[in-house]
Amino acid sequence: MKIFSRSSLKSKNNLPYFEIPELTKLGWVQHAFLTRQGEVSLPPYDLLNLSDKNGDQEEFVSKNKNIIAKAFGFDSSRLILLDQMQQDQILLLKGPAITLPFPLEYDALITNSPNTFLGILTADCLPIFIVDQKRKVIAAIHAGRQGTALYITAKVLKKMEEEFGCSSIDLLIAMGPSIGSCCYEIDEKVFHSEWEHFSTSRGVGKWMVDLAQINIAQMKSEGIKEDQIYWINLCTHCHSDLFFSYRREGRTGRQLSFIGII
Repeated sequence: MKIFSRSSLKSKNNLPYFEIPELTKLGWVQHAFLTRQGEVSLPPYDLLNLSDKNGDQEEFVSKNKNIIAKAFGFDSSRLILLDQMQQDQILLLKGPAITLPFPLEYDALITNSPNTFLGILTADCLPIFIVDQKRKVIAAIHAGRQGTALYITAKVLKKMEEEFGCSSIDLLIAMGPSIGSCCYEIDEKVFHSEWEHFSTSRGVGKWMVDLAQINIAQMKSEGIKEDQIYWINLCTHCHSDLFFSYRREGRTGRQLSFIGII
């Protein structure tokens, strides 16, 4: 597994972002894990908020979306954002002609369609990208606590095999920043016993949970090896200057992570 730190932060048109060089080298994938830094939203959504579901002005969200699209050179209308439901529903987009169902109540997308950019919004949850180097198929996953409990990452890997014939040996996995085990405490009401290996007990029914490692375990159960995984290991709660964190701030924005076939 290759782990990236804060020193890997890049900038494009004054927008800080992270990327995985191994994905960029493929030549047909464009992606970025963006931060909260940039334009134009006001507190508590400052600055680069992409969610219009949390109280921010639609005008600001639209401007932020257009700023990102312009910086990375794609049409903002080609960016697909979900009504993320903290569940395990997967949206499958096949071929060049795409008809989108509405509302988009999904937490993951898979496509082989060129000029289609899959967006994930987070403020502590884990954004995950999957790329099939051989079949030119991509996936984007929003893995929060509930989606992780429903094995959403494993289900996306299975769906990629079923629908596109993807093989685990051809896949590259990129995980973006999320809340770390240093800051993610949950109680026994929502704790799952199979997470115990990836958690630290705080006593009296409290656990510090490693969301990323649980999802890595799901990947491994589907045949993914550690050397196929790339991880931007930064806690969104700790690095609040870079990332929105619901746990830290409550009312706040959502940063965008996107991936597309070009």
